[in-house]
Amino acid sequence: MNWRLLLTALILLGSARLAPGASDKSDARDESFRRLVVGTWEDDYQGKRTMTLRDDGKGTMLVELSGIRAKLFAERLKFDMVWSVEQGRLKKRTIGGEPALSVQLILKTMGDRVDERILELTDDRLLLQDKDGKTKYDWRRKRFEP
Repeated sequence: MNWRLLLTALILLGSARLAPGASDKSDARDESFRRLVVGTWEDDYQGKRTMTLRDDGKGTMLVELSGIRAKLFAERLKFDMVWSVEQGRLKKRTIGGEPALSVQLILKTMGDRVDERILELTDDRLLLQDKDGKTKYDWRRKRFEP
């Protein structure tokens, strides 16, 4: 066995762990995104949507529909979900909602998971890009008035 080769390999592996790398920067960015994304957001994509993300990794999305969509599903839908931020992406999984039959039908059609790239996240704006690479969702932070 070549001890020099083994020792060199161990030194290189050890120094790779100690040196800050892209993974450390990505983890720090994700942690920053996690803190900043907590709150209530609104957008107008295919109806009014209000998304609330809590710091415990749970959230809700209220969707207000009109016209044919409201007749097909409901005027108001509530989706219960869990969320995370990983590698600069907001990941959401729907775990239930009301009215249950409408939510189940939507989930069977659209799926229960969403994985969107975070293009911009500030105190007031959350800009997400759908996995199709084209569709963007422009969320505004909802400010509560006393």
